[in-house]
Amino acid sequence: MADVAEMTPELPPQRPGAGDSAVDRVAAEIRRAVLSGALPPGRKFAIAELSAQFGVSHIPVREALRRLEAQGLIVLRPGRSAMVSPLDAGELRAIFRLRQLLEPDLAARSCVMLTDEDFEQATRLLRAYIDGTSDPDHLWSLHHDLHMVYLRPAATEWDLRILAQLWNASDRYTRVVFDTYAVSPQDRKAREIAHRDLFAAARSGSPAEIRRAVSGHLADNEAACLTGIAAVSSR
Repeated sequence: MADVAEMTPELPPQRPGAGDSAVDRVAAEIRRAVLSGALPPGRKFAIAELSAQFGVSHIPVREALRRLEAQGLIVLRPGRSAMVSPLDAGELRAIFRLRQLLEPDLAARSCVMLTDEDFEQATRLLRAYIDGTSDPDHLWSLHHDLHMVYLRPAATEWDLRILAQLWNASDRYTRVVFDTYAVSPQDRKAREIAHRDLFAAARSGSPAEIRRAVSGHLADNEAACLTGIAAVSSR
């Protein structure tokens, strides 16, 4: 099948790491390919060929795809096939609407609880994020960890679960825009400034200031992603 053959170089069969199940391994590899753009929106592929590629039965492959479907990355189709979820402006707006309800409020309540150790961690993460890395997965991991410093102190377990779901859903949009398609040096500089501003707002100890900074950051990312979706759709 041509679609799966094209994807094979991006999903090399690997031995599971310590503690990794077949489901974990398959889900991680497919997720990485979707987020990197190696598997573009709308790409169809067969579960049977994924099973052969990974050397596992169709059961862990289907379970991995169910996980990714719950994250909004994959659509399971009738029979034994699946498709990478198309990019959808309405879905993106819904995701960011929910993030706007949750994250500015969490940041505002967390900022008065941040410790010197938190700011030391944020400084390290910010420096590593700005310095950049050749590994996009590592860069986005740094980005998530940095934002979590500002949100975790006031977050409940339910907050963290919902955040994880929303971040998983929005990652494919932000990464398609910022990793796969051209982003100008000016855009990258603007992202650096935005994250320095977030740090300064958190450091101020002002709930109102960090609330405004987080809300503005989310709005800017949403606008950039909507622009990216329009550019992808016009190709």
